[in-house]
Amino acid sequence: MKLADLEFAPSFDLPAPSVLYRIQRARARRGSQRVGRILLPPSHLLSGRFDVADVPVGYFAEAPETAVYESLCRREATAVSVQAAAMRTLLCVQTTQPLVLLDLRMHASSWPVLQSLRLSHTQELAAEAHAQGFAGVVYCSAQQHNMDCYAIFDDALAGMRAVWAERLTEPGTGNLHAVLAAAIKGSQVPLVP
Repeated sequence: MKLADLEFAPSFDLPAPSVLYRIQRARARRGSQRVGRILLPPSHLLSGRFDVADVPVGYFAEAPETAVYESLCRREATAVSVQAAAMRTLLCVQTTQPLVLLDLRMHASSWPVLQSLRLSHTQELAAEAHAQGFAGVVYCSAQQHNMDCYAIFDDALAGMRAVWAERLTEPGTGNLHAVLAAAIKGSQVPLVP
């Protein structure tokens, strides 16, 4: 998919400071990339909807619950593992500079591919947006109605400041973070050990 396929490709100015949220691993794994306190999977995996080859891409949501829905309580999820949740952190970041993003939200209804699992199409679109100088992409959450998500590219990630991080399970007790418990209830995805 190319930007030319869209009738128009407007930009969206994400002001600074803006607060965003993401779910990420609590500890780095082999090949992980770190940008400040933002921990990203290896960029060569190309496993995210708007991943760009050899470019770090961080995925964020406008609300903590949306971040959980996008990462753990996705519509195709058959269960949420307490063990997997225990290895995850909810990270709150704040932008320190305005970001100019490609705005795909208005195209969600006419281009369902933007929310599909056919990642090569959306990754091609993201690569073109990156090449044209966009700092990332703003798009509709495929997991939580009426919520926005953000894929932020490489250099723009360095302009984000971590505000706080909280584990999704309480060490020692295993109690679930309130946003994880709410997402499990809302998605009706069963919790398993």
